[in-house]
Amino acid sequence: MLEFMIEQESVWELLKRTAKPIVLYGMGNGADKILDWCEANEVPVQGVFASDEFVRGQQFRGFTVERYATLKERLGAELLVVLAFASERPEVLARFAQLAQEQEVVAPHLPLFAEEETVSKLWLAKHAEALQYVYERLADEQSRKVFAATLNYKLSGKISYLFDCTTAREDDLLELLAPGPEECYLDLGAYNGDTIEELGRMTSWQWQQVVAVEPDRRNCRKLRALAEELAQRGLAVEVNESGIWDAAGELSFSDSGGRQSTFIGASKKVVPVTTIDIVASGRPVSYIKMDVEGAEVQALTGGVRTITQYKPKLFVAAYHYDVDLFRLPQLIWQLVPDYKIYLRKHPYVPAWELNFVAVASR
Repeated sequence: MLEFMIEQESVWELLKRTAKPIVLYGMGNGADKILDWCEANEVPVQGVFASDEFVRGQQFRGFTVERYATLKERLGAELLVVLAFASERPEVLARFAQLAQEQEVVAPHLPLFAEEETVSKLWLAKHAEALQYVYERLADEQSRKVFAATLNYKLSGKISYLFDCTTAREDDLLELLAPGPEECYLDLGAYNGDTIEELGRMTSWQWQQVVAVEPDRRNCRKLRALAEELAQRGLAVEVNESGIWDAAGELSFSDSGGRQSTFIGASKKVVPVTTIDIVASGRPVSYIKMDVEGAEVQALTGGVRTITQYKPKLFVAAYHYDVDLFRLPQLIWQLVPDYKIYLRKHPYVPAWELNFVAVASR
């Protein structure tokens, strides 16, 4: 086992052996996947609860959704609580943390995409060499802490690992990337413009140019409205309604209008795709943010010329595939060997909002 792995038992092994009543907190896709696994493995689930404000006597998968207090009265004081939904909202994260002080709480790590192989003891052994290499080469101790905590969480489901390594996103960006008024910024997976506004807050609304790339048509309407508003303040924002890939063309796309619009396993519609090198068109790009819903490898591959020539600061989502924990930094180092790569975990349960930050030696 890897030197930084503390946990030896998977969350699924825990669910099979526990003597405590198992209850689910939350409903939806995550709860469906967990209940499907429990049924297939003959693991009894004895209740489902929701936050008090959402309990209206509704049914979910044959369970009457209860309040936490009611469920404790029925089943006893000691429970194994399985978190079955994701959140980044501070009040919900605080509720998770409070619950973890009262009960044994786990949040099983579930794949974002159906074909993904997720962290297990076998997975850790299979990829041990690559994981150890990246762990040792990361730029600072906090990065290694995040790397180790993420893998221990993904195996065990224990949310304490996530809380222990979480830091504030904008604080990390200011410290590690120090964005300033000189930025030529590519925002890949720009959503509704929230990360353009983030850049504005950090640079006192000064930059050279922003290019926002987003394939979702509804998100793009919001992006264009923001671009028009910023143009009136003399701030340049170019909106490109495309996806980012490793070559120009067209791809099937799941057009959800939210953050999870993706090309992976999609079939809803066909949209144009482009590359970093095409979008940059030789401009001296200084900063690239990419959160492109599982297409990060393809995005980097389509930006070889821009990245190797200008060595821009990179902020790259690392949570869509478990293998991204080692394949993304390895790919970045192949492009620019002297990149210093940091790993940071920002507020979210489960292990979403996990990001690599790469900065070239100057």
